[in-house]
Amino acid sequence: MLNSLFAKTLRDQRWALLGWGIGLALLALYLGWIYPFVNRAAEMMKVLKTLPPVIRNLVGKNEFMATPEGFFNLQPYSILLPLLFIVFAVSRGSDATAGEEERGTLDLLLANPLPRLRLVVDKSLAHGAALLALSAWFWLALLASTRLFAIALDAGRLAAVTFGCWLLGMVFYALALACGCWRGSKKFSIGVSGGVAVVTFLINAYAPMVGRLRPWRAVSPFYYYNGNDVLSNGAVAAHVLALAGLTAVLLAVALAVFARRDLRA
Repeated sequence: MLNSLFAKTLRDQRWALLGWGIGLALLALYLGWIYPFVNRAAEMMKVLKTLPPVIRNLVGKNEFMATPEGFFNLQPYSILLPLLFIVFAVSRGSDATAGEEERGTLDLLLANPLPRLRLVVDKSLAHGAALLALSAWFWLALLASTRLFAIALDAGRLAAVTFGCWLLGMVFYALALACGCWRGSKKFSIGVSGGVAVVTFLINAYAPMVGRLRPWRAVSPFYYYNGNDVLSNGAVAAHVLALAGLTAVLLAVALAVFARRDLRA
């Protein structure tokens, strides 16, 4: 069973991945179907001027009903898809070690010739691959949906923003994993990573309007994920590297604290 913990971890979540895949495909189909109706509703453009500045900031510089980039930047890429990916990532990250520990199965895993670091690495690779597969699936589904409904969206920029959303999810996966490796508590892991997600999202949303928050925008992963409006302007290499680097640092912290922690306590 433990010849490949990576394969076992993927196999254990195959039905969950199937359900997520179906849901994401339906979401992509729905967004492609609804956009032409929204686009033709000229009266809806008047809503933009009445929205609070924070909402206008979330959708970027595009008038969100006037262009495909503006509409799809609003949904799903501003709130819905990041939320879904973070929920998926945090649930996996908090369960990777802390969940096993609370269920009493961590001792069984480590009773085999399986080093602690190998356990964390294999589980992280499997969970990262699962989220990446969902990202690729959603990109393909949304690309197919936009082509089906004759919506002009650049496939490369669509892939870039979806990949950025995967990186955003991995940041919070690594944070949840590090908390779980440190304390061995799934609730603690979910609480900290979920709280950080909410706070950093709000910082990124309100920073353009609140002078005191502007310097803090640089600490928000959401800024690096889509602060440049990737669907319209393309990805920023420095932002991609920032998310990847933060993920790597948090994973290194998780490995370090798990290697040194007394699991008998």
